[in-house]
Amino acid sequence: MAGNNVYVQGSYVDIHDNEVVNLSVDKGEVHVGDNGKAVVTEGGGDNDIIKEVIQQLRAEEIISHLYDYTWVMLAMNDTQGLPSFDSPQSFVTFMKNIGLDCLPSESSIKKKNEKVLGVFPDLTFIDADKTEGDRRVNVGKRFLNLYRSRVK
Repeated sequence: MAGNNVYVQGSYVDIHDNEVVNLSVDKGEVHVGDNGKAVVTEGGGDNDIIKEVIQQLRAEEIISHLYDYTWVMLAMNDTQGLPSFDSPQSFVTFMKNIGLDCLPSESSIKKKNEKVLGVFPDLTFIDADKTEGDRRVNVGKRFLNLYRSRVK
């Protein structure tokens, strides 16, 4: 229908005015999240790399608290070419859809996200000292370094 928009951002499709659209995805699946947004989960490719990187961060104990996923989300949001998330819920849904478990609640991410000023990696944390702030930024930096080393 003319005049209505369908927005695609990373693997997210935002359809306005409850439009009906035909969506074709090669080698992937479409899931509708709790917020009514369609989430496209591709088989293979970057999503598998993201999953592997998260698993490595867990193994290295870089992600030492569930809220550390907040710093991964911020790094992804502020990095061109990676999925971007309009809410902690969409981030957690994405992580579940790529096959990760033991994830934080959206409220855990939201609480920490509300304590952050700036754009990754230039972040200021109103609830942490410099040492903890540096650790948090380094979680995001390590994620990006591992991701980029796998994508060439």
